[in-house]
Amino acid sequence: MRINFNYFLSEAVFEYVVRAVALVADHGHKLAPQYAFDPATGLWQHRAGPVEPPLRLTSVSYDESGALVYPRAHDTAPESALAGYLDEAVALFDLLPDVISEDGVGDRVSADFEHLRWFDLPAECLEPADR
Repeated sequence: MRINFNYFLSEAVFEYVVRAVALVADHGHKLAPQYAFDPATGLWQHRAGPVEPPLRLTSVSYDESGALVYPRAHDTAPESALAGYLDEAVALFDLLPDVISEDGVGDRVSADFEHLRWFDLPAECLEPADR
């Protein structure tokens, strides 16, 4: 992974990004069971995520002057909210189990797939998402 920081980034946003990356690096594996993985397509899908994308091409058009028109959501939070987001993430990670077993993965994917797999794949991720 690579992260770039712009010269105009505030100290608060810089600290937030660094702490967030460290948090995910240390605890991100705990989130894996919340995702379903399809070995045939390589698609990871959050089990409670939206089925439809938030924006479709049918939502995009041009007005009479030729300007692009699409639904906009520009809600932003102040930088003072960032620390609270990290605290909330820590609390969520603390609720998740620490160890994820890979038992049963090899018999649920092809030998070719298993030979090429370089990432952790908990057996729970191979369960289909309930939709």
